[in-house]
Amino acid sequence: MASLWLKLVFSLSLIGLNCMAKSTLHQETEIECVSINKQSALQHPLMKNHRIQTRPSRELLSMLSTSNGNILGEIDLKGSEECPKGQVPIHKPKTNLTDNLIHPQQLPKEGSRLLKQTRRGKEQKRKNRLRTKTKSKPISSAMFSQKNKNQHRRPTLFTETHLHYAIVKTFLNTTNKWRGAQALFNINKPIVAQNQFSKAWIWLNYIQGSVTSSIQFGWAVHRKLYPDDRPRLTTFWTSDRNQKGCYNALCPGGYVQIHKSIYPGMVYNHINVPGGKQNTVHLSVAEDPVTKNWVLTIGSTMIGYWPRQGHMAEGASEVYFGGFAGSSDLSQPTTTSPPMGTGAFPTRDLSRSCFMKQLKYVLSDYTVVDINSNEVEAYVDNRKCYGVMFLKYVDFDSRETLTFGGPGGQC
Repeated sequence: MASLWLKLVFSLSLIGLNCMAKSTLHQETEIECVSINKQSALQHPLMKNHRIQTRPSRELLSMLSTSNGNILGEIDLKGSEECPKGQVPIHKPKTNLTDNLIHPQQLPKEGSRLLKQTRRGKEQKRKNRLRTKTKSKPISSAMFSQKNKNQHRRPTLFTETHLHYAIVKTFLNTTNKWRGAQALFNINKPIVAQNQFSKAWIWLNYIQGSVTSSIQFGWAVHRKLYPDDRPRLTTFWTSDRNQKGCYNALCPGGYVQIHKSIYPGMVYNHINVPGGKQNTVHLSVAEDPVTKNWVLTIGSTMIGYWPRQGHMAEGASEVYFGGFAGSSDLSQPTTTSPPMGTGAFPTRDLSRSCFMKQLKYVLSDYTVVDINSNEVEAYVDNRKCYGVMFLKYVDFDSRETLTFGGPGGQC
C-alpha cells in the first residue's frame, strides 16, 4: 500500500513539473532577447546613422518630475526577468502578422488615412457639433442628444462599423501643437472573444494632407496579437512612410526598445477589483527636448522611444484619450461588439469605473499641463453600447479625469 502511495505521489509530481515546464516555456517563448543594435526598429535606411538613446535627457526628466505620475514600484508587471547585458526584450506576436492584420484598422485603398475626415452636409455638421462651455458640469455620453444644437462634428477616427470608441479629444480646428500626453490608467480586463480587442488608449496624431503620423499607447486586451486575454502594455504607430502602422517593436523604423525587463507586450498581473483596490499605471509619451525622440515612460522610467527621423517632427496636431474596442479580423466578422473598460457604463464612482486620471499634455514649449477642458470635446460612436464621462477637475490628486466603458453587444 505504501509503495502504491509513493508511486502515486511521484506520478503527480511529474505531472506538476511538466505543467510548470510548459507554463515557463509559454512565457519564455513570448519574448526574445535580441541585441539592442539588431532590433527591428533600427533595421531601416533612416536609422543608418541613428544614435541610440539609452536614457532620458535631464530636460525630459525635469518635465516628468512636474507631473503627478506614480513611481515604478507601484506597477505590478509579471515576468520581469532582465535580458543579458546589451540585449532587450522584444515581444513576439501570437500570429505572424501581415500588413493586412497588423492593426485592426482596415483602411480603404484609395483616398484614406487613419483619421480620415469626410465631408458632410450642413445638417449633419450641425447635429454632430458639441462644444463644452462650462467647467462645473461633467461631459457625459448622455449629452450627445440629437436635439442638442451645439453638437460637435463626428471625429471619424475610424470609418468602419466594426470599431468603436469613447473618447475625449482636442478640437479639430486648433492650431496648437503638442509634444506629448500622459495619464494615470487603472487596469481592467474586459472579456473579449477571439479576434477582438479592447483598449484604454492615448493617441498623438499629426495630419498633413492625406498622410497621418500617429503614436498610440495604453493597455490592451488583444486576442489576435497576444496568446491570452490578459491586459498588457501596448503601443502602436504609423508614419508617413508606413501608413498601415505597426504594433510594439515589430517593424523597421518604429519603436526602439531600451528597458531590459519592461516592454510593450508585458502583462499587467493585477487588475482592479470593482469597489476595491485600484491597480494603476502612469504612462507617458513625450518628445525629448534634447534628442527630439518620442520617449515612452512609466512613471519617470524610460521604456523605449520612437526615433525623431520618422515620427512627428512638427509635433502632434491632435490628442485623444479614451476607450477603443472592436474586431481585429474582417475575414471573421462578428455581430457582437466587445465590452470596453470594466464592461459597464461609466459613473462618477471611480472605484467601479474604468478611468484615466491626471490627463495632461505637453505644450509646444515643453511645459506639462492639465488638459484644458475648454479645448476638448467628448464623443461616443454608439451610446447604446458605450459611454464616456469627462469629470474635468476632480481633486488635487486626480485632477482632470475621464471615465469610459460599456458592455458592447449588438452595436
